[in-house]
Order: sequence, then structure tokens, then C-alpha cells
Amino acid sequence: MQGFSLRDNFAHCVVFVLTGVFAAEDNFGSSSCPCIEWADLGNYVENGVLVYRPVGSLLSYDYPVNYGNIMCKAHDLDLPPLCNWGSSDNPQWCANEWCYVDSSNCDKPMSKSRFFPNVDDLYYSYATCAGESGSSNQFDLWTLAGTDGTSELLDLVQGYLKASRMQIEEAYEQITDWSAISDCGFSKTCPCLACTDNQNWKTAIDLSDVGVWLRSDSDIVACLSHAISTTYLKVAAKESDVAGSKVGFQYFADQLTGSYVQWPNTQWCPVADYDPRFRPWYAAASTGPKDVVIVADVSGSMGKNGRSGLAKAATKAILDTLTWKDFATIILFDSSVMSTFSQTLVSVTEAQRNIMQNWVDGKSWENGGTDFRDAFFQDNEDGHGAFTIIRNSVAAGQTSMCQKVIMFLTDGTSEFDKSDFENAKQLAHQYDVVIFSYAIGDGADRVVGKRLACENRGIFYPVADGADLSTTMASYYQYFAAGQEMCSPSYVEYTDAITSTQLYAGCLTMYDRSNPRPEILGVTCSDLNMIESIDVMKNLSGWHDLSCKMSDISKTCRPLELQECHIEQLRANVGSTSVCQSADYASGCPCIDTDCKDNPTFMDELGYFCDTWIGDDCTEAESRWGYTAGGQDAVQINCKRSCGLCDWKDDCPYEKAPSCTAEASAVPSFCRACE
Repeated sequence: MQGFSLRDNFAHCVVFVLTGVFAAEDNFGSSSCPCIEWADLGNYVENGVLVYRPVGSLLSYDYPVNYGNIMCKAHDLDLPPLCNWGSSDNPQWCANEWCYVDSSNCDKPMSKSRFFPNVDDLYYSYATCAGESGSSNQFDLWTLAGTDGTSELLDLVQGYLKASRMQIEEAYEQITDWSAISDCGFSKTCPCLACTDNQNWKTAIDLSDVGVWLRSDSDIVACLSHAISTTYLKVAAKESDVAGSKVGFQYFADQLTGSYVQWPNTQWCPVADYDPRFRPWYAAASTGPKDVVIVADVSGSMGKNGRSGLAKAATKAILDTLTWKDFATIILFDSSVMSTFSQTLVSVTEAQRNIMQNWVDGKSWENGGTDFRDAFFQDNEDGHGAFTIIRNSVAAGQTSMCQKVIMFLTDGTSEFDKSDFENAKQLAHQYDVVIFSYAIGDGADRVVGKRLACENRGIFYPVADGADLSTTMASYYQYFAAGQEMCSPSYVEYTDAITSTQLYAGCLTMYDRSNPRPEILGVTCSDLNMIESIDVMKNLSGWHDLSCKMSDISKTCRPLELQECHIEQLRANVGSTSVCQSADYASGCPCIDTDCKDNPTFMDELGYFCDTWIGDDCTEAESRWGYTAGGQDAVQINCKRSCGLCDWKDDCPYEKAPSCTAEASAVPSFCRACE
């Protein structure tokens, strides 16, 4: 067969030649969507190699000069930054064939390339290279091979999520001078100029592109959107079909501004106060499971200056940060406990959240006097205070078994003496409870609220009348996020607002690792539904194990690694009146020994894994829970991180936080609930 030469690129005085000859089995794509030669590829060739520079990055990568051109090939295989991790760790699309295509001459799923700056008309397709199957969707390929895809799906999805995390973390690290970043360019969701109506999605979408919605003018997010869209579009081109028959999204929100990136691009103009950082999926990904008790003052004075309305809205905003892995209840108090949503904590599923928010709307928020003691300690047939409900929930097993937080809101004053503070401190230690207190209005008792927070690892918030109480209270989860690194995804179920499709999303946090303690950059999610419909998967034999592993991964407790110094820094971020003077935080805080780990496969003599010890005193295993002396020793040896026994280094030796290890990010080989 005659050899084939790429066209001359006279502008650069370079001639590219595909070495060798084409074999009969070479694949040039479907006749209805043939591979093309992209004429402008030569513009990115330097010294005989194609140079790929991610937008904003200081790094560049050398690629073959025929990258993506003319023929179907696994063009990304073994190439950095995402396909050189090793075959078992690479995202699935690294090993799949694809090529550039003409969007006006292609009836296959395709995506817009975001590899090259300021190029907005380059498309590529995996499906055109799929051969007789006609589909590059991985679930379809598993089915053709006789494999139950539910047994492989989590590895696939988590591989995609890890690729997104790496893209964002690396992009953020490489862009060292944000002020020097020029306009990166992006497609908007509002308006989505290329979106067309799609019957399956019941709205206007563009399956070939990623859309961006900015909450503020931010070149940072615009540039980061290029990084994450590289992965999103690879996944979309491989897994979707031309009709968009599977409704499922990929999406990202950044921590700095609350801006939002999504595939597919959709005609979507959110309401003015929309903030994805306070949606269930975002908070769920950035923190481990937790128990939340909302304690709200509904005395008569809450009728002043619109306080009751603010408190009601704030309570509902807190509920919007919770998912099924979290347990919560609501206590309304005046001169005693006036009403409680439940006598024990309840799992905050989507349906339960709606019930709780309706309950909030249906209650009276302006009643009698004010009694702080009953709000915390009441224990009689007339009502239960916060610590009573926590005690009863633990006894009944109605708990996440992880950290607990009481969120105490008042605009009044009340007797609360030394014995009350000691009682609260003892119970908070016993049940691993953090107390946040919020004093709204000038007449609120700030002394009691601040002392409760200071003595119980919490934060005190003075809130002026008319201030944004909802954002202040709903931001509580960022305290936990500051002390918990989430290396594995959290899985959430939700209902798509437009199509009413039940969606299952895996969500993963990404971090700025330039300092010894990682700080949240944002959260990325991928819906399992874009790979295959949930109805199809539920009829396969591996569904039970899949759903069990998703539950297991999400419900795993994470240690809260905050020293008093770190908490003081968080208080100082609120304001000087919130600082407790409990530690010197100005000169820097200690850091934990990063080599200190739990044994992930260890099960203690009563059948519990390490993470179930989080919040409990492992030195009391024998005296409180009936372990043998040897069993207690084994817990402390194998569960150092969960037991809080890792060393803290005052003179921190680390310049930056390490990346999540492969072990910490891996899909479990078994479901612990079955052990």
C-alpha cells in the first residue's frame, strides 16, 4: 500500500510524514464520520514535536506530531499528564482509539477539543473508531464481552474523577501568577449560544461542549475550566451517544467564588443567589459523615427586625448541605423546648430533607421567653434538649457514628452557670461534639455563646440584624473540611430538576497543596447515569455489591485533624471577637505526621474497622466497651490515625501537602457491610 504524507505546513516550513505504511486493518473512522487531517496542527509543532501546553500552565508536554490526525489510534496512551500513570491507574479513555472529525460531517458522538488555546472549531470522536459495535461506551463494551458492568463501574468512575482532580490541582499549582493570566475564553451557560433542544433532556443542551457560569468575574475559574473540561470532554466523547439518551452530568464548583462548570453545556441561568458551595453534593464531598443538631431560639424577641425569618431560612440552608450519610434534627426552644423534629437523629435523604424543610415552614418562630439550659439538657416528656437527643440517638444507632455538631442560635439572654458549662463540656467530650454558637442582634448574650464555643472546639459568630445569617450558618461544614482530607469520593442520589431522573453522582474534592495543610479548591462530580441508566444496572447481579460499596465509601468516618491552634485561625477568620485566646496561632500551627496511617484492612476483636473509633477514646476500649487488654492494644497499634495518636510536629518539616495516595483513593475490594 502506498505511504501517506501529511500536508506541508508552509507557515512553519515543516513537513510531517507518517512513518511506515497503512495496513489493511488500519481504521480511518466510520464512513459517516471519517477521521480528518487537522490543517492547523503544525502551528503547535516545535523542533519536530507537538507541544501541548495546558492553558495557564508553566509546564509543556511533547506529543507525536500526528496526534489525533488521519486515523483511529489510542493517541493519548502513555502520554502525560493523565495517561502515563500505568495501565491500571490511567483513566479508561487513555486506551481507547479516537481521531479528529469534521463536526459538519459526523453523525457520531463527538466533543470539542480544549487542548489548544483559542481553537474553538476542532472536534474529535471515539465512537467513529468503535468498529462494528458502533459504541465506545464502556458499559456497552462490557455487555458485548459478557461482563457485568456493575462490577467494574466504580473503578471507571473513580478513574475519571481522579483525572479531573489531577487536572485541577496541577493547573492551580502551575499558575503561580494569577495576575498575569489573560482571558482564557469559555462557553457560557447563560446564554448557551450553541445549545439546541433535546427531547431526552427536556431542555436546550450542547453535548459537544462544557459550559461555565461565573458568580463573579474570575479569570481563575475561566482558566481552570479549560483544565477540567479536558477530562469532561474526553469522558463525554467516549461514554455518551449522539442523541444524549442517557441523562447524566459532569460538574465542578470552585471554592473561591462558587462558580460552576458543567458538561453538557446547558441553557441555564440560575437565580441570583444560587451558590453551588451550599448544595448537598458539594458539602458531602468535602466532609465526612456527621451528626447535626440545629438548636434555634423561637422566643418572642425573634419577631424583631425579621430575625425569625432569617433563622428559618438559615435552618433550611443548613439542611441543604446534608445528604443521606448525615444525621440531623431540629430543636426549637423558648422558655423550654417548644418543639423538636424528631426524638432521635434521622438520615437526611432527599425526601427527608424536604419533609424537614416543610416542618420548619410550618412552625411558629415567635413565642415566649428564653432558657438555654433546656435547649441543651432538657430530658422529660415535654421535650428533649440537644445532648439528650444525641445520647438517645447513639443508644438507638441513629447516628453517622462520626463527628457531631450542635448549632446554637439565639437573640436573647438566659441563666447558664458554671455547672452548666461543665456539664456541656463533659457531654461534648463524651460524644465528640463541637458547638457553634450564633448571637443575632445587639441584645443577644455573647458571653455564654462564646464560652460554649471556646470550651467545646467550636466557633462563636456575632451576627448583626439583617446580615446574611443563612450563609454564615450554612458555612459550618467548612470547619470540618479544614480538618478532613477527602481522598475518596462521596456518592449522593438526587433528582434532576428538569427531567425528574434519579441520578447517582460520585463527587470528589480537589485541593491546593502548596502549603503543608491542603485547602479546598473545589469539588467535581460525575453521574453514573451518563455511563448507563440506573434502571438497567439495578437488574444486574452486581448492583447490590455496587450500591453497598458506594454506601461504604461514603459513610466511612474521617478523622478531624484540627489542633486548637488551627481552630483559633478559623476563629480569627471570622473576626477578633470570635478568637478565644486559647493558643498562639499567629506564628504558625503544628502539622501531623503524614506517614501515620490506619491499617485499612484491620478489624478489631468486636468486628469494627478503624474509622468507627473516630471520636472515641481508644485507651478506654477495655474499660468502657469490654475489649481485652490485647484487643485494646491492637486497636491503638492499627488505628493510630482514627484514634488521634499520630504525632504532631511543632516545627513542620513539610513544604507542601502530599497528594492523595493510590491506596487512599482506591475502590475497596469488598463491601465492609458484608464482612
